[in-house]
Amino acid sequence: ECPSSSGKPNHADILLVNLQYVSEVEIINDRTGTPPPLASLNVSKLANKARTEKEEKMSQAYAISAGVSLEGQQLFQTIHKTIKDCKWQEKNIVVMEEVVIAPPYQVENCKGKEGSALSHV
Repeated sequence: ECPSSSGKPNHADILLVNLQYVSEVEIINDRTGTPPPLASLNVSKLANKARTEKEEKMSQAYAISAGVSLEGQQLFQTIHKTIKDCKWQEKNIVVMEEVVIAPPYQVENCKGKEGSALSHV
């Protein structure tokens, strides 16, 4: 067991060894106690995280395949960090179903009903 390099209690560093480079193993001493139980996994939380990650990657792939400029992709990612209700509609960015940002993605390209959503974006 290796103590955590972060110094946090109840944490330990894990060292991985590529066994293709190991020619001999010598056991110095056996572990006498039983190791602590593994933490339980929240499978639904992991599934939700995987689904969210997949959706974000699909959105990025769509933007690239649609020929969206790098600036447009970066703007989408920046907005999406704070406002999750953000999607692509061809080359336009649609935020909260109310604001549309068209290329070349400048302030004057933001269209929507006057109000808090438009001013927020």
